[in-house]
Amino acid sequence: MVNSVIAGLTSGGVYALLGLCVVLTYRLVAVVNFTMAAVGAMGAFVMVSLTDAGVSAWLALPVGVAAGAALSAALGAVLVRWFGGHGQNTKAAVSVALYVALMAVGLRLFGSTTTGAHSFPRPFDAPVFSAGSVVVPQSALVSLAFAVLITAGVGLVLHRTRVGLRLQALSEQPSTAQVVGIAAPRLALVVWVVIGAVTTLVILLVAPRLGGDFSTLGKLINTALAVAMLGAFRSLPLTLAGGLVLGCLEGLSAAVEAVQQYQGVVPFLVIVVLLWWRSRHEVWDTAHSR
Repeated sequence: MVNSVIAGLTSGGVYALLGLCVVLTYRLVAVVNFTMAAVGAMGAFVMVSLTDAGVSAWLALPVGVAAGAALSAALGAVLVRWFGGHGQNTKAAVSVALYVALMAVGLRLFGSTTTGAHSFPRPFDAPVFSAGSVVVPQSALVSLAFAVLITAGVGLVLHRTRVGLRLQALSEQPSTAQVVGIAAPRLALVVWVVIGAVTTLVILLVAPRLGGDFSTLGKLINTALAVAMLGAFRSLPLTLAGGLVLGCLEGLSAAVEAVQQYQGVVPFLVIVVLLWWRSRHEVWDTAHSR
């Protein structure tokens, strides 16, 4: 059982990173970014396509990250320019439509689960230590350290710097932010660029372990949304903890033979349970307010 939990923690850091990207996009530009994993997968496959063609991985890496950032900026520009004044439901619907389009294009360009698996570079694949039969690779510690750094760093930036205050004003009162001289559209595009670059790096980190096909990597948005819901789409520390919890749950489910084949359902179960729990509280609050 302990070995299963440790095995789950090796995935938990990556899940936390993906959840943090969803929460940050929602908090800073008020969009539930369904396209995030597909954008990161696009950038990752740009890089691996270059390495397959003989380009050095260290030269292909910045090109792939730049491609993910540019694609994210393009999608962000669509939402900012044409849907900036719309509500969150409309923006979410547009984001879902863009996700479907990206998945279709990605599968066309890079192949499906059976035809499009690529061999991604493994710079952090060396083992750090072993716990029973579980070998913990460097990538697990790198992803966990990256997640902690983002959680702490973004918290400091948002509350201790002028840029952070402007970002909070952008997310809470975008029209008022523009009136007082904050370049809201430009600042929003910067958020989209950073999220695209970070997501590409995260996808590159996890791709070697998940099989390296576009479909699997693009569908990581399901896990990212489950983690973001554990953090209530607001709290960065809770999102970090949620990623680790979800990783542990998957590790435990992999250890039980009866449910092992249903391991991929765990994120959906988390989403359903959280939606039920929150609706239960809303019904309770409504009943007691009468």
